[in-house]
Amino acid sequence: MTEDNAFGTIAGLQRAHYGLTCGTPFPGSPGAPTNGPGHAEIARACGAEGHRKASADELLPDLEAAIASGRPVVLDVPVISDATPTTGHWNILDIHSPGKDLSHVST
Repeated sequence: MTEDNAFGTIAGLQRAHYGLTCGTPFPGSPGAPTNGPGHAEIARACGAEGHRKASADELLPDLEAAIASGRPVVLDVPVISDATPTTGHWNILDIHSPGKDLSHVST
């Protein structure tokens, strides 16, 4: 899973609808979170394997081991949450605010 140190999609929707965020970005940064969900730790608490990766270079060996293990494994990978233009026609704002002219604002 990717960790952007926020509930990024929810933060973007909050900013688009209300002009601010509340409780969705976490302190720190994706590479050095100071307060966030700790997905690898949550996985271990639930009986699965959980590993936090510091860089993309660390991902492949653990990904191969996870696939070979046949067990539930969470690989927690920090990412930078930049706005990404998408193609297509699906817009979550059509579901959350039908009939309103809003645009998604990245965190």
